Amino acid sequence: MSLTTYLRGLGQLFFPALCLSCRRAVGGHDQLLCVACEAEFPPRTDLSLPENEVTDRLAGRLPLTFGGAAYTFRDGTVCQRLIHALKYHHRPDVGHALGHRFGHRLADVPALADLTALVPVPIHRRRRHERGYNQAEAIARGLSEALGVPVRQHALRRVDFRGSQTRRGKLERLDNVRHSFKRSREAVAGGHVLLIDDVLTTGATLDFCGQVLLEARPDLRVSVATLALAER
Repeated sequence: MSLTTYLRGLGQLFFPALCLSCRRAVGGHDQLLCVACEAEFPPRTDLSLPENEVTDRLAGRLPLTFGGAAYTFRDGTVCQRLIHALKYHHRPDVGHALGHRFGHRLADVPALADLTALVPVPIHRRRRHERGYNQAEAIARGLSEALGVPVRQHALRRVDFRGSQTRRGKLERLDNVRHSFKRSREAVAGGHVLLIDDVLTTGATLDFCGQVLLEARPDLRVSVATLALAER
């Protein structure tokens, strides 16, 4: 037995990996959920449909080549607990792992065959300093590994910060993000970009991010992918 294997086994003995939903022990630190909780975390089945709930929420606002979400977000579910771990409990690895899983599903979507860049929705530098990372970028990194498409994390920047969107109503969300995003110096050179976010609620954030990109490159094709879609 190698020293590395011995130390890993010793670490798991004293600090066992726990399911992020129910806190039961799991097989290894790279396993997010136990078997029972994994069964309660089904992916959405409308990913391959050209029109679905994601495209419906952005209809008439942002012209999309594709729109899709991996999971459904509702209170008290495994999905909510994983998203909270990603955003509030310093677990960027959750975003990376779920993004990688999501990417393998998106690889089978014909509309995304010509992707040229992944653009994560940016967070304000103050929020990034508090959290230590951008959760959308963590998701994008996992997607990038699965799809073989580069991440352009500096294509957009958030220039205004008025707090979390979580408890805001629809009109408050719109007002909060209307002038919050700007193009950065790292321009997206045409092609087909996939905007990445963690949870889609009203779609306001993705809408304004997409519009900022299109103002600079009207020929750009825009798609969106979110880890979860909030239940209405």
